[in-house]
Amino acid sequence: MNYHLSTNSILTTIHAMAALQAIAADDDGRAVLAPVLNRSCPDMLAVMIRNAFADIAMGLGPLVLDIQLDDETASGPGAEGEDTGTATADMMLSVELLTPRTFTTSRHGIVRRALEQAVALTALQMWCMASEHGEGSSAEMAGRFGSVADEWLATLRSALEPTIYPTVRAGW
Repeated sequence: MNYHLSTNSILTTIHAMAALQAIAADDDGRAVLAPVLNRSCPDMLAVMIRNAFADIAMGLGPLVLDIQLDDETASGPGAEGEDTGTATADMMLSVELLTPRTFTTSRHGIVRRALEQAVALTALQMWCMASEHGEGSSAEMAGRFGSVADEWLATLRSALEPTIYPTVRAGW
């Protein structure tokens, strides 16, 4: 099954997660997240999103059949020379995953959302790790973002595994 993720949708998730983290963070932590919250680094965040997407896809190993990191078209919105009102154009990141034949539509939605969450959290982890404050608050935040990203990746893997047991029926 092909899953297409919007970088703008992932960016919205990144902003929300960074804002929640900043509420509980100390001054150093807020300093690390300030560029994300002020939306002053959209090009750097776009790179972090693409890198995080590649990282998540590599973590899924043999479940990945194909991947596309950049699906910008020269004639679409955000094409070179066009002013879209944003610093970066929305890009679609695509991955074809090996999925069980028995997948339902709702299960595909769960996989897509787990992909978005894992990518957003991994991008935030990378942001914090790359911070000039490489220790203390930024290292702790990177660890927390990475831990939750790992949980989403585990959820993703388990969602993609076919069930080896028959459906349990009422009364058994």
